Amino acid sequence: MTIPLSTLIRTRREAIIERFVGELRKRSAAVRNMPKPLIINSLPNFLDEVAASLEQRASTAGSKEAAREHGEMRWEHGLDLGVMVREYGVLRQSILRELEEAGITPDVRQIEALSERVDAGIAQAVSEHTRLQLEAIETERRRTEIERGRSGSLLAQAPAPICFLKGEALVFELANPLFCRMVGRDDLLGKPLVEAVPELRGQPLHAQLEAVLASGEPSVASEIPVRITRWTGETVERLYNVLCKPVHDVSGAVEGVMVTAFDVTEQIGARRKAERLALELQQSVAQRLRAEQALRVNEERFRKALRGSPVMVFTQDRDLRYTWMHNSFGKSEREVLGKTDGEVLEDPEAARSLDRTKRDVLASGVGQRREIAVRAGGRTQHIDASIEPLTDDTGEIIGITCTATDITERKSIEQALRASEARFRTVQEASPDGFMMLRSVRDASGAISDFEWVYVNPATGPIVGGRGKDLEGKRLSVEVPGSALASAFDAYARVVETGEPARVELFCAHEGAPRTFRAIAVALGDGVGISFHDITEQKRTDAERAQLLDQEQRARQHAEQLNRLKDEFLATVSHELRTPLQSILGWARILRTGEVDAESLERGLATIERNAKAQSQLIEDVLDASTIIAGKLQLRTDPVDVRQVLATALDLVRPAALAKGVAVDISVADDVGIFLGDAERLQQIVWNLLTNAVKFTPSGGQVRALARRVEATLEVEVEDNGEGIPKSFLPFLFERFRQADGGMTRAHGGLGLGLAIVRHLAEAQGGSVHAESDGEGKGARFRVRLPIRAEALAAPPSPQRRGGDAQGGAARRVLEGIRVLVVDDETDARELLGIIFVRAGATVSEAASAGAALEALRMGQFDVLVSDIGMPGEDGYAMMRRLRALGADVPASGIPALALTAYTRMEDRRQAIAAGFQMHLAKPIEPNSLVTAVAHLVGRAGKRGSWP
Repeated sequence: MTIPLSTLIRTRREAIIERFVGELRKRSAAVRNMPKPLIINSLPNFLDEVAASLEQRASTAGSKEAAREHGEMRWEHGLDLGVMVREYGVLRQSILRELEEAGITPDVRQIEALSERVDAGIAQAVSEHTRLQLEAIETERRRTEIERGRSGSLLAQAPAPICFLKGEALVFELANPLFCRMVGRDDLLGKPLVEAVPELRGQPLHAQLEAVLASGEPSVASEIPVRITRWTGETVERLYNVLCKPVHDVSGAVEGVMVTAFDVTEQIGARRKAERLALELQQSVAQRLRAEQALRVNEERFRKALRGSPVMVFTQDRDLRYTWMHNSFGKSEREVLGKTDGEVLEDPEAARSLDRTKRDVLASGVGQRREIAVRAGGRTQHIDASIEPLTDDTGEIIGITCTATDITERKSIEQALRASEARFRTVQEASPDGFMMLRSVRDASGAISDFEWVYVNPATGPIVGGRGKDLEGKRLSVEVPGSALASAFDAYARVVETGEPARVELFCAHEGAPRTFRAIAVALGDGVGISFHDITEQKRTDAERAQLLDQEQRARQHAEQLNRLKDEFLATVSHELRTPLQSILGWARILRTGEVDAESLERGLATIERNAKAQSQLIEDVLDASTIIAGKLQLRTDPVDVRQVLATALDLVRPAALAKGVAVDISVADDVGIFLGDAERLQQIVWNLLTNAVKFTPSGGQVRALARRVEATLEVEVEDNGEGIPKSFLPFLFERFRQADGGMTRAHGGLGLGLAIVRHLAEAQGGSVHAESDGEGKGARFRVRLPIRAEALAAPPSPQRRGGDAQGGAARRVLEGIRVLVVDDETDARELLGIIFVRAGATVSEAASAGAALEALRMGQFDVLVSDIGMPGEDGYAMMRRLRALGADVPASGIPALALTAYTRMEDRRQAIAAGFQMHLAKPIEPNSLVTAVAHLVGRAGKRGSWP
């Protein structure tokens, strides 16, 4: 159906408007909450104008009026151009959606005409919006200029310093005369603040201006100092209250800062002076009040003290008549005042003695202290009297003042103390503990400078060199200088000064035997009493207990460390043994499928062989360590060609070095000669050091080995430029199971046994091994020294302990026609041995137990017996003993026999030979080596039954 686009717009105008309002509210947050009439605005008129222009096929001028009105209304409501453009886009989509729902497909010309008229509306609305915006900006600019002109005239007449600073550089645009006078300059306009007044940089005013410019917020600062340097060079500082107000341009951005300052220097000075005077007056009044209050308090305190005090206080005039009294001899004031001592005291002798003393004080003006005994009421009263002259304001003596204390009770106590002292001496003389009393000796300043013996009991003899009573009355520093007793001088002095007891231990020798005493010092008046207890035996017991505890703790720590190392070692062993097993089992299962090419087959077999050798090497290391730990290491002493041993070690390590890209170089000095020792163990030492060096040297690195003679010592040095050794790990390098990187993330495998084995093998031959490294990344150097012991002109070749047969090539058929009986309870092992011997040309029979093997030997004829040791029911040792015991009745009883077993200790070898085996080989073994050994047994490779 074909309907003109203009007709659709007219008939569906309300639907288009509703769709437009809904879509616009979804898409524009600016109109989301705007009332619908404001959103619609002039849209109906605009749609009518568009429809009319489409019908008349007129130009776009017909849609401009409504668009202009729309732009004006949007400006009035503060909506920006982006919102208007979005509105026309929503309108175009709303019209097209209505066409789609009506099932109408307008042609391209109608769509183009609609877009042309909508675009014209957008352009007209934007133009109107922009025109109104420019008019508003121009109006604001004119208003600002008018205001600025009016502000300039006001600034000039302002009674305070005012300026206007513009922009980030704070350029002066306005500055009234008072501001110019404030900064001492009149050429400010057009200059930045720090250029016109450079001394303001860093002052509080400068910081305030920058803060207002950055924040756009006004700021008020009170009493800030402003320092200005005058043209004369004088620096003047004044205090100002400063108001800084931001000035915004028409866009709302901060254009500059208006500054108004009020000089408050004189006001602040006057206020501070008034405050200072007020404070001084207040302090003066308070001080006087405190003095008066203190005087009243002291007077009241004195009265209260006297009221409850038993001390007698009285004054007498020059005629020695009482003028004032407190508690005088237990009499009332009426009985005492105005009278003399002769009239007051009942004891005439005491009265005359007091009278003489008081007159001496009046005559000399020097106070005296006397102890007087007064008899009254049938008893004697002891009085301690202190008599001082009493003077008037002119210093003339007008009488005396006396303070007297009843010391009758003290006298009784002193008498009791003397009796107690006698008892104390009796007890101390018989005490097994030493005891002495020392009296302080003080210098002119009152400080304790020495001690003097007051009492020494007999038990103190060992401490003072066997002396005793003869020390009483003598000085400590004079009689026993430098002794243990004198060394505690400071402790005794502290006891006297503080009253706090002290414990001191003294060490001395008596009659040639060391003794230890615990001294307890306590204050006794102006001296110290010291008790000494002999703790020599206790100290010895404590020392033994501490030593045992320390030994126990060290043993426990060592055990804990060994236990931790054991756990780490077991975890490492598990990891190192399981890792090659993974590759062996994985490749074996892949190869069993038969779905592999020749290249994969070769790679798989090489991987299985390499990992089996690695696992065998790990087992050998563990067995070597076990032999060493058990102390069962046995060494041979034969002439050894050092050059050949090093060459063999190099052959063993060369494949690993080539695979890693590490160059290995070995050199032997001409004067080395022949070493007398264990060739197998020497080769093991060199091989371990070379393997270790290759392992820790990155690709492209170098390993160097050198053998030389140093006097009577063979010195082998292995050096690399690899990872090096941390300084902290060097002391533990040769310990069993210790590795610098022992965690789960370690970069290198191994059990941490190689270097420990090297050390034990070297020490077992009377030598030593030493390691050096400059740190991580700087390589390492190992140096082994072994005594040469003796020399010989030639030496037999040393047997090769480690490594295997050369790679490649099948074993020669050296066993052609040989009949071999293989005995092993493991089916896989029997089948493997059968294949090896058949490939060498032999005829093979198999037996799964010792009984089956003996039965086969009785029934058949064989040239050689190859048997396992560990089998269920009856082991290889018992089988061989039974076979040899058969004698001449059974021809096979003398058959050559080889023990092929995983029991590889030296005692296992000895037990096998003792049981009747001619040869003992350890599993696993290379096929060629096994064939060669059997050939030796049957006489195909030298003398029958011999084996080097």
